This record gives sequence, structure tokens and C-alpha cells, in this order.
Amino acid sequence: MKLPEPLFIVINPVVKALLRSPLHSLLSDSVMIVEFRGRRSGKEYSTPVRYVQEGELIRAYSNKETQWWRNLRDGAEAVLQVSGKRGRYITHVIENDEERIRQLLADYFVLYPEDAAYHDVKLAKSGFADPDDLTEAAKHAVVVEAKPQTTAPD
Repeated sequence: MKLPEPLFIVINPVVKALLRSPLHSLLSDSVMIVEFRGRRSGKEYSTPVRYVQEGELIRAYSNKETQWWRNLRDGAEAVLQVSGKRGRYITHVIENDEERIRQLLADYFVLYPEDAAYHDVKLAKSGFADPDDLTEAAKHAVVVEAKPQTTAPD
């Protein structure tokens, strides 16, 4: 079920509060908080987003119409709270590689089929995404990748 976009104005603060509480484990296996600085405004922002983790690499999925991910381009720094633990990360946005985004979305919808609706992708009875819908979704989707920040040895 796709929730109406205006509802997130109410839901996001509740989700962030839960993720910052001792009860974070109710959501933190699939939802994290991304904290970042606005590139132009310098203002601090935070938003809860669904994530997929592969080793140290963390991916979050969004669409080009949203704004938050734009601040994470070009190796921007962000603080992620993943599974109750905060850490500094370097981010990279995949936004114009439609074939790569298509494959990443296909893998993502296997893990989180309920999120296909947010990308206007229908799932077959087999559980796999409709190929044509995936191709179209890749034109409008972005993937934010984050890796832990490492410091150079002294």
C-alpha cells in the first residue's frame, strides 16, 4: 500500500523519534536516519529512509522528485544512524545510470516488494517486478550509496 505523500510530514518525526529510542529495533533493520547539511543553506536536515546494507556499503532509494538526496552528491558527508549506531559516511548518488539503477531496483523490490508502489512498479504473481515498469522507474529513481568514512593514517 502506498501512503499519501502528505502523510509523511506526520509520520517522519514519529519514525525518527522511534529510531532514536531504545525501541529502535522495531524499525532499524530496514529504516535508518540520514543526517546531512544543505549544500546552499548550510542547514542541518535529517530524514528516515529505507536502506539495504551489503557489508559496509549502504544503499537508499528515492526518486528524482524528492529533494533530500541532492545534498549527498559528489562525495558529501552524512551521518547515518543504522541499527541504532551513528556513523560518518561518504555518499555517492547514482542518478543517470538507468541500467544500473534498474538492476538495483529489481534487487531492492525482491527484499521490499511493498516499496515497488512508490516507484509505480507492479509486481507479478511470482513476486518479480514488471520489466517495463522497472525500465520506466529507473528513469525517475536515484540510489544513494554510502560508505563509512575512513581517516588517513598519521
